[in-house]
Amino acid sequence: MNILKNMPVKYFDHYMLRTLQKNDAIDMYDYGKDLEVTKFLTWGPMTSLKDAKLSIKSVFFQRPKNGIPIGYAIIDINCNKMIGTIDFHTKIKGQNAYEVGYVIHKDYWGLGIMTKALEIVTEVGFEVYGYDKLLIKHLKNNLASGRVIEKNRYIFKSSYPYVYKKVTHVLSSDMMVYEMTKERYNEIKSR
Repeated sequence: MNILKNMPVKYFDHYMLRTLQKNDAIDMYDYGKDLEVTKFLTWGPMTSLKDAKLSIKSVFFQRPKNGIPIGYAIIDINCNKMIGTIDFHTKIKGQNAYEVGYVIHKDYWGLGIMTKALEIVTEVGFEVYGYDKLLIKHLKNNLASGRVIEKNRYIFKSSYPYVYKKVTHVLSSDMMVYEMTKERYNEIKSR
């Protein structure tokens, strides 16, 4: 089995992480069209279901060609709904290191789901894929994302000014950069 195209299924509470699928497009569009959900992201808001289908096909499904896993869909098991994604979206040039990204439907904000999902994805990155380091970035004014990262004990490394022009607005803030090394992960795990 190709672990880039078929990521290991993981369960926590009433949720499941499984590889993103084509038929997740409707649920992706449901949160991807939301201005609040996509406010701090470089993509969105989506304007049609076609945008979600194209994202899955042209972004997520292309990753294995570059040695990157497709990415996880976060599933609410109670209603069998895809409520977000968490993934390794970028390989850091010249290193065995990858950047993690995530997004979740607004109805599920503040429930600790993404904190737990990041914990699992961190474990998968080091124990399944054998990465040496994981990076996560967030805009300084995206406080909720910062809390998720800090709860998972990623270490703040640096920040830099960031400006990105979107169709709806301009993102202008400091970009905060965090990392978790395999050594730190193993040290935390052994405690």
